Amino acid sequence: MTAVRPVFIVGAPRSGTSVSTWALGQHPNIQPMPETSWIATMAIGSYLSYLKGSERGRFSHLSNVEYPIEPFMARIGEGLHGVVCDVYEERCRRLYGDFRALGRVPVNKKNPDALQIRRGVDDPKARWIDGTPLNSQFIWGLRLLFPHARFLHLLRRPEDVAVSLIRFDAVGGVPQSEKKSLETWYVHTENAVLAARAFGTGVVKTTRYEDLIANPEREIRAILAFLEEPYSADCLLAYGEKINSSNVGEERETLAERVRALRRFSDAERLYGDALDAGTSADGTLSEAAAGILRQRFVDHCSSRALL
Repeated sequence: MTAVRPVFIVGAPRSGTSVSTWALGQHPNIQPMPETSWIATMAIGSYLSYLKGSERGRFSHLSNVEYPIEPFMARIGEGLHGVVCDVYEERCRRLYGDFRALGRVPVNKKNPDALQIRRGVDDPKARWIDGTPLNSQFIWGLRLLFPHARFLHLLRRPEDVAVSLIRFDAVGGVPQSEKKSLETWYVHTENAVLAARAFGTGVVKTTRYEDLIANPEREIRAILAFLEEPYSADCLLAYGEKINSSNVGEERETLAERVRALRRFSDAERLYGDALDAGTSADGTLSEAAAGILRQRFVDHCSSRALL
């Protein structure tokens, strides 16, 4: 079977995750997906299933032959990939009809041209991109499910993310307090930084939100090179669209100053600097400590849950 190579956008919400999912989803080989959540849930359920199948040593099915967790999770990831592709085909059928017989993909007028889920009849769309912010908290499990996955960390200034979350109700979300919004940025960003240290720059790429907005072509070229995909100018189309934009307006600087005044903001500033430098160390080694923290956070999340 061909290796399953999904792309997960990680990092704080309100950092361009939605628009970048759509943008990269215009590539001939990448399916854009709505926010899933269920894939992270499958990582948790699969891990718990492995524990259940290994809890009684030689009397349990998996531990009877000392079956490792890595191939167990990867097999499940292959099945999940099949589900994702099945759902994508059905989405295409509902949006575009029998486009293969038609010989072209008609524009789905429900979405702007820049936000189509398919552009060409013969596009392979062998990979998919998931921009669910929740995924930042389950990177270790996702990496087990999809050992060939790539992670794109979109890094935005902490005060800018916080301000957007404070006014999240402008796009139908639940607004957060200043303190909570900064903590949300911190938790997501810290996990992405740990992933970069644990897995290296060949698996995790950090892209500054501000650079992506200022020069999308340059950054998209770099991202596609990281993904080992050829450049496609169609990936620039979505950056002309406003997607889920919190309309903060004249309040922005006032709210930003209030966020900067929080005691936790100095920690966020340090983490932002760390994020810019995260990745493989100068001597090419990866951080086992960072991998251990990611694993423990995933295990801790699973520890209070049981399948049976």
